[in-house]
Order: sequence, then C-alpha cells, then structure tokens
Amino acid sequence: MFDAEAMLRNFSGHHCIAVATLESLMIDIPERMQALAVAFAGGDMAVLQREAHTIKGLAGSGGAPRLRELVLEIETCCRNGLLEDVGRKLPALRAEVDSILVEWRAFLTERGS
Repeated sequence: MFDAEAMLRNFSGHHCIAVATLESLMIDIPERMQALAVAFAGGDMAVLQREAHTIKGLAGSGGAPRLRELVLEIETCCRNGLLEDVGRKLPALRAEVDSILVEWRAFLTERGS
C-alpha cells in the first residue's frame, strides 16, 4: 500500500523533504477528499475530476500506488460522465485513504518525525 522506497526516490533520497511532504499530504488529502465528497453530492463532474486528478498526483508523490490507481479510476469515470460509477467507487477510495494515512503516520513515527 505504501511504498516508502518509491516515495524516497521521488525526492532523490532526501528524507527531510519526504517527511515534510508526507506531513503536508496528511492534511491535503483529507481536505481534497472532503472537496470530492461535496462535489459528488452536488453532481459537479468538473470539480470531481479536478479533485480526483489532484489526489492522484498527491498519491503518486506519497508512494501510494493503490490509492493512485483507485483515484485514476474515479478520474476516468468523471471524464466519461459516469457519476453513479464514481459513487460506487467512493467507499473503496475512502477506505484506501484511511489506510494510507495510518501507514504514513507509522512511517513518520518510526522516523522520529
């Protein structure tokens, strides 16, 4: 779920940059998920797609390939106007976000951050 080595490679092994990024992601992704939920409730496909795209990039930088794949599926559904499909995928996305946040917290705790 969390590929710490890939994440560190994203930052050329600079641990302090990776830690700062994870700390930021732990705030940004829940905020983006909230915006995604609001957009879904309002049926705003443009905002849904934009938030999904943003979360996809954040997941990639945070070494979260499964999260990235799930949100890519949602982004594709948005692009194709498939709001019901987005709704079916949101519970899995929420669960994946919850899981990755736990893994990121554990990583930061282990690293003494």
